[in-house]
Amino acid sequence: MTMQSPAAIYKRQQSKPDFDVDNNHQLIKATLEYLTKSLAILAATPKAEPELYKVHTARSLTAIYILQGSLDFDTGGAVATNLFQLYEYCRQHVLKDMRKDETANLEQAHFAMREILDAWQQIA
Repeated sequence: MTMQSPAAIYKRQQSKPDFDVDNNHQLIKATLEYLTKSLAILAATPKAEPELYKVHTARSLTAIYILQGSLDFDTGGAVATNLFQLYEYCRQHVLKDMRKDETANLEQAHFAMREILDAWQQIA
């Protein structure tokens, strides 16, 4: 793994994202894309690459918390509840994988989030 200088990290963080940060639909879509990508990497990455594993575990959990926090249960009703449960399912499997629990199923979690992302993209 190559180390970046603090100046390079700051410059990267300050770069403009390729989506409108004021558009909630695009923010959720981007979060789902990051989550789906990180879950795919976690499912395929051997634990022998601990740095990559840590980065994508943290990204996955952060994305899940963002998605769960973005739900409006008053307006969304059953859809919001079902999405929360799917995000929680995914979170539980990431945590199981962190604990080296044999029942962790990151492939299934990735599949579920991929389905959500596909549906979300069709809304636009």
